[in-house]
Amino acid sequence: MRRQNYLSGEPWDDLHEQAQIRTRVFDRAPEDKLTASLHELLPGSPGFRLHMHYGGEEMFFVVSGSPTLRTGETEEQLGPGDVVHCPKGRDGLHTFSNSTDAPARILALSAGGFPDVVAYPEDGVAWVATRNPDFPAPEDGEIGRAS
Repeated sequence: MRRQNYLSGEPWDDLHEQAQIRTRVFDRAPEDKLTASLHELLPGSPGFRLHMHYGGEEMFFVVSGSPTLRTGETEEQLGPGDVVHCPKGRDGLHTFSNSTDAPARILALSAGGFPDVVAYPEDGVAWVATRNPDFPAPEDGEIGRAS
C-alpha cells in the first residue's frame, strides 16, 4: 500500500502547453490496473482533444473550479463535487475545457490495461498504446504506441 497526497502543492509533472493543462501523475507500479492523476486546467484552457478509450474506463472528480465537459452529444459546465464516469468505447467520449478566469482541478482515475486503443473521432485518428507510456521504454527502444 502507498499513501500519497497530490491534491495540493507543487511540483507538477507536465505542462501540456497547447491544452493549457498541468498534470500530476500519482505514483504506481507498472503492473497496477488503477491509476490516478490530477489535472489543472488553466484559465481559458481549450483542453485535450475529444477522445475515447477502448482499453479502459475513466472516472473524473471535479476538485475545484468550473470545467466544461464535452461529450459527443452534449456540453455542460461542472462544479466541485461533480463526478463523471466514462465507460469504454463511444459511450465514454469526452474532453474537458475551462472557459472561466480561474483554474479548474480534476482528479482522474483510470482502470484498464494495455493494449489500449484511443480514438479521436473529430480528427479521424486512433492509436494503440501497447504499454504504459509513463514508464521508461524497454532497452529495445519500443515506444509503446502505434498510430
